[in-house]
Amino acid sequence: MDRLVSISRAAKLVGVSRGNLQRRVQDGELESFEGQLLLSDLARVFPDATLEDNTMLEKLERIIEHAAIKARNRTTSLPPDMETLAARVNLLTEDLIEAKLEISIFYNIMDKLKARLNTVSRAHPQLSDSLRDLQAWLLQEIESVSEKKMEQFPLLTTDNILRLVAAQVRIEPSGHEYFVEGSNSILESGLSAGLALNYGCSNGNCGKCKARLLSGEIKKIRTHDYVLTEKDKLQGYFLACSNTAVTDIIISADEAGSEQDIPLQTFQARVRKIEMPLPDLCVLNIKTPRTQRLRFLAGQKVKLETPGVGAMEAHVASCPCEDMHLQFHLHRDSHNPFTEHVFSHLKANDVINIEGPVGHFVLREDETNPIVFIAFGEGFAPIKSLIEHAMTLDVTEHIDLFWAVTDNHELYMHNNCRAWSDAFERFSYSPVIGGNRDMLANDVMQMLSKEHPQLDGYHFYIAGPDKEVAAMQSALQQQGVESACVFSDTLA
Repeated sequence: MDRLVSISRAAKLVGVSRGNLQRRVQDGELESFEGQLLLSDLARVFPDATLEDNTMLEKLERIIEHAAIKARNRTTSLPPDMETLAARVNLLTEDLIEAKLEISIFYNIMDKLKARLNTVSRAHPQLSDSLRDLQAWLLQEIESVSEKKMEQFPLLTTDNILRLVAAQVRIEPSGHEYFVEGSNSILESGLSAGLALNYGCSNGNCGKCKARLLSGEIKKIRTHDYVLTEKDKLQGYFLACSNTAVTDIIISADEAGSEQDIPLQTFQARVRKIEMPLPDLCVLNIKTPRTQRLRFLAGQKVKLETPGVGAMEAHVASCPCEDMHLQFHLHRDSHNPFTEHVFSHLKANDVINIEGPVGHFVLREDETNPIVFIAFGEGFAPIKSLIEHAMTLDVTEHIDLFWAVTDNHELYMHNNCRAWSDAFERFSYSPVIGGNRDMLANDVMQMLSKEHPQLDGYHFYIAGPDKEVAAMQSALQQQGVESACVFSDTLA
């Protein structure tokens, strides 16, 4: 029996982005059935997506590993506990029994059909030749179906293993999907997948992560102080921070659809680490309290303030999926007391006040166009956040990064970009070294035109100083790129 799988699971099985599959659905190459795809269609379109028996587990590990960004540190997931594993094995057993019953019914019908054809043939000799042809056709069709099933076998096997180690979550009404590995919470897994789920403390106190279970089975993994009413429980409500998914589930949950849905937050955090890749630029790493993490969208800014010293606005350079570990790239400004304090006096464990987020330079998650990111100098900070978010969501078929500077030493995270390029097949990195700031946009345009002669269908995200950003926008416009496909922000 042919199986339907979600686009998210299908993308992991064949090793392409969800955007790639969505484009193939739009082009008519794949047929979608209420957001799901047939395994037989996947086997037809991706004939090379096969697995040898001795490499199956290694392939599965890569599937899970590539669901997150390799460039950042992640807490290792614990494997599912025995109760969860038993429930998942039980579901697979039920599927197996159902499939065997259907096969038994199918063969029973076929035997009866053959007997009926023989009876008709004896009663009507003049039809015997036609009936023999019909029987031959039936046998040929059965053999053809069997061959197609063998083509699906690698995908079916891998999918079953994936169902054992990770449960899939589908959120309504957005349709977003992600996986819960091991016994991780439904909330943490969603945040790690880059989704903007609603939450507050993430510790079972506030109830802001309350969601409703529409189908599937969940399990409580920690107690919580927030009290669900009897009515809530009867309607299937639960706290996403305190439960894990035992089986594939569908839930109804609040998500931030745009920057307007993210509340303004104010809290204190502590310095974790300060790095100085350049004499006048520091990478400031801040850790927030577990109960007061920053909700933001990639590309947004916050206000940083040191009590009694001063404040400044800065782009968050890290991914929203790392909402406890925030990163900022700060340029030293002798006229700004805050940056002077950061470079001269700030140290690990010092307190910093955070207020935000603000800004509209965010990823258009629902559009699957290939993306070109262009960073001028320290405009790399918001671009880095957007790239990590796009990789985590796996929303597009391909990502290009052009980082333009006037001196190669200004590529202060060059190795980080090269690591992305090595880790992700659908990512390419092009540093652009120009001798004149006034000509940087032209230098980028020349390299961009060589790599992409046709710019139709691309989305462009540009960040950097005012002058360079404006020049890049003008250059793209001259090449016929519509303004609706260009998004930009300038440094504070």
